Amino acid sequence: MEFSEKALVLRVGRFREIDAWVRLFSPSRGAYTAFAFGGCRSRRRFCGCLDVFNLVQFKVKTGRGYHTLLEGRLLNGHGRLRAEPARLGMAVNCLKFFEAMEVGASGARAAHALLVETLETLAAEPAPPSPFPLYFRARLAGDQGFLPSLAACHGCGRPGSEFSGAVFHVEEGRLLCPACPRPARGTVVRIGRDVVELVSDVCRARPAQWAGFAPSPGAAGEFSRLLDRFVTYHLGLTWEHGTFVRN
Repeated sequence: MEFSEKALVLRVGRFREIDAWVRLFSPSRGAYTAFAFGGCRSRRRFCGCLDVFNLVQFKVKTGRGYHTLLEGRLLNGHGRLRAEPARLGMAVNCLKFFEAMEVGASGARAAHALLVETLETLAAEPAPPSPFPLYFRARLAGDQGFLPSLAACHGCGRPGSEFSGAVFHVEEGRLLCPACPRPARGTVVRIGRDVVELVSDVCRARPAQWAGFAPSPGAAGEFSRLLDRFVTYHLGLTWEHGTFVRN
């Protein structure tokens, strides 16, 4: 069987002198690996296609339990990402988290759209903000149904916009206002009202709008700690030695 679809190139490697394996992510199939036989030398079939971050229209053949790439047409190479180390670092961070999340087929379309727009924004934005990868993690986790709502206190229901000095109980995934009792055990992260609003704004906004967010240094630190604790406990992912590893 043959099919044609758009897919993002996540990783590329060689397994023989002229052959390559390619890790792809498509909106209909999610993540899968395909083989490009002769792909390391073929300028006609895969010209400029087999590089990380590329969005490519691939023609794929399935059979014998694996996928074979027949040809590709480059749609967007996001070339500016490779030209500037800061942009490249942010893009790599986003991509590694994306892979580590292991998004299933049911969430593939939304995840693919988010990653494509994220890479396009990183390539086009004059000065991407340093928390950009954190925003991506929060948005992806929210889109996939992992991030709990911070709109109101989980104890009394009071809207989060009406109080400051809240705490987030990591293990239970609950936001608690100062008036509600905290659990005797577990990890809590103190967060201000501006962090509650920032999480909500990031999860509603498109990546192209993230550059407009300018949290104070204190709020940025609280946001980072909140997300790190949540990702580590609920997703089982920790950033170590330049990649995300499972706990």
